[in-house]
Amino acid sequence: MSTDSQPDDTIAQAIISGSTYERLRYERHSYLRQTVPRTLALQSALLGALALLLPVYGLYPDSTAAFLPSINPDLASPKVLLLGVFGGFLQLFGATLLVGSVLYRVRLAPLTERQAHAALNAEDFARYVGLGTGGLAIVLSLCLFAVGLGGGDAVSAYIAFTGRNPFVASGFGLSVAAVSLFAFVASVTVFYASRYLLVHLALFHRSSE
Repeated sequence: MSTDSQPDDTIAQAIISGSTYERLRYERHSYLRQTVPRTLALQSALLGALALLLPVYGLYPDSTAAFLPSINPDLASPKVLLLGVFGGFLQLFGATLLVGSVLYRVRLAPLTERQAHAALNAEDFARYVGLGTGGLAIVLSLCLFAVGLGGGDAVSAYIAFTGRNPFVASGFGLSVAAVSLFAFVASVTVFYASRYLLVHLALFHRSSE
């Protein structure tokens, strides 16, 4: 079978399956149309990327130390870290909404059109908040952390361009090591949630056929 026909076959199967949710999901326009398990897997990857802040911080050359609040990642709490914390929070918030949406769909199945729209609206919001805003925040924090890998000259050039040092102490006491550890644990948790829901939804669809 040609791979070009597979998306059309999937849409056709969704429409004739009798599932109001699946029919509306393919009918509505959205840039982020991944299934919930797939979305959770992507969020897990973003949280895993956030955990890389610790090894990146540990690779900073000596010339970067003058711009850091501390060379010890267990104590250092640079202001740029807050951007990553914000992104990580949005990932967990979005993941919680997605899991809640799945539980809502399974509990109330078969859904009415109004209920299906409510579930889809919640999932779209969760995707844009998590993958969109949260993902952008995490990528930006990684990029800013990467500036320190260029040494003191790179950090000085950034400060001259923006007028601010992204590594100044945040004052919140959140250390690089603590945030990275939390991000790693959250990444594993969200990944296992994606695998669980993948199996759970497959069994649900099979039992409802």
